[in-house]
Amino acid sequence: MSDITIVTAYFDIGRNNWKGYERNNNKYIQYFKFWAKIRNNIIVYTNKDLVEKIYEIRNNYGLKERTKVIAIEDIHDIDTLLYKKMKEVMANEISLNFHFHKEIKRPEAWNVEYNYVTFLKYYFVNKAITDFKLNGLISWLDFGFNHGGNLGLIDSDDFDFHWKYNFSKKIHLFAVKKINKERPIFDIIRNLDTYIMGGIMIAPSDMWGTFYNLTRQSMINLLECGFCDDDQTIALMAYYKKSDLFEIHDINFWFDGIKNFGGEHFKFDKNKKIINKKYKEYKYRARILLGDGHYKLSWEYFKKYLKYRIRGSSI
Repeated sequence: MSDITIVTAYFDIGRNNWKGYERNNNKYIQYFKFWAKIRNNIIVYTNKDLVEKIYEIRNNYGLKERTKVIAIEDIHDIDTLLYKKMKEVMANEISLNFHFHKEIKRPEAWNVEYNYVTFLKYYFVNKAITDFKLNGLISWLDFGFNHGGNLGLIDSDDFDFHWKYNFSKKIHLFAVKKINKERPIFDIIRNLDTYIMGGIMIAPSDMWGTFYNLTRQSMINLLECGFCDDDQTIALMAYYKKSDLFEIHDINFWFDGIKNFGGEHFKFDKNKKIINKKYKEYKYRARILLGDGHYKLSWEYFKKYLKYRIRGSSI
């Protein structure tokens, strides 16, 4: 079985002030603490005031020697040209009002800091590979992965294992919905829809540079069209550009990328709050679309709502 090095990052972008999406630093530290028992080597990029706290958590699990935490002074200095263009595009009212579901106020629709910091995950994995001369399989894993047990994986002790899996020499992405190549990217953005799960991505070390270049070019292409979105749409666009480099895994739950690929021992609760959150969101989307006169789309979302509401199933 192949060993896997994990790269992650967390930066305070003021999320504690986002109505309906409030999460402060302490919340994210608790999220990280839930999965930080994993015995793999971990590289973390973060604000300088959180460096010692992250080391402390890993040290409490006897894993400090398998941990590197790097402070970043200002994330906006990483890709100033891209950040500037993202700000320009997301300040445009036409771009904001393009979304069907702007009333839901999803951060990828209005918050440039969110879209920028989620895009940087591709940069940070590539940086870690270069700075630390990493070889073998490298995984991005969100700092807040599984939201401290709220997204299905219920036992923190299940992370007390060494994650290994023989992934092929491709870029591995995990799709929570069957990819439809005939659907234009603008329609996915307009509906705030998701295909690729950005919380976990895996590739051999020599593939991440290509992946980063594909994602950056994808973001530039999107911005040139007056759109902006988060890392999940960008990953999908990268796949469209060079699909032969990728292996897409269709999954049922957001955590299946680790559970189904080396973490089969994980205990989970498929009826966790994520299910209820989904059916409420679909019901709301159906109502908004109906009010806008989009009857066909409204019916499609209402069917998804019923699927979640009655069966408690996943996409």
